Amino acid sequence: MRKENNFDKLLLKTIDTSLKEIFTENAASAIYAFLESNYTLNREELPEKIDVFEEGLRKFLSTGAFTVEKVILEKLCSALECKYKPDEETDFKSSIMQLRNSFRIS
Repeated sequence: MRKENNFDKLLLKTIDTSLKEIFTENAASAIYAFLESNYTLNREELPEKIDVFEEGLRKFLSTGAFTVEKVILEKLCSALECKYKPDEETDFKSSIMQLRNSFRIS
């Protein structure tokens, strides 16, 4: 299996777990439904359309999306056992791309 597919599976699992831990399973389902109906983005497409996920999450949660993004990035870094630490200046999509690129290299 390609490393990129492994990264995408891990990213999807991390997003799903983070949403359910921060909110509830029902609230996570509501977020997914919002993304599906407003952005035609289904759950399985999240890793390949992270920019659309970021936009939709911010529309749905407003400034609360930044906290969710931070939790997702922290959990993803922990799972990858990486030293990369996202900073306040780097947006979510760029952080994910940096992690994806470092995953390919390792």
